[in-house]
Amino acid sequence: MKTRTCCFIGHRAIFESEQLNVTLRVLIEKLILKENVDTFLFGSKSKFNTLCLKIVTEIKEKYP
Repeated sequence: MKTRTCCFIGHRAIFESEQLNVTLRVLIEKLILKENVDTFLFGSKSKFNTLCLKIVTEIKEKYP
């Protein structure tokens, strides 16, 4: 079975807002449901990457 991968690489400092959280959550769920993405990779030492990891980890409970 072919895997589909999404990579997150972002800025060290970001302004985290509720709108950013919601937008990322919607986009990540869309990748899972419509694009069959099943693997997520994250950069390091970045607030953006940490935020994405947190959201993917939460969504993983819904879509193991």
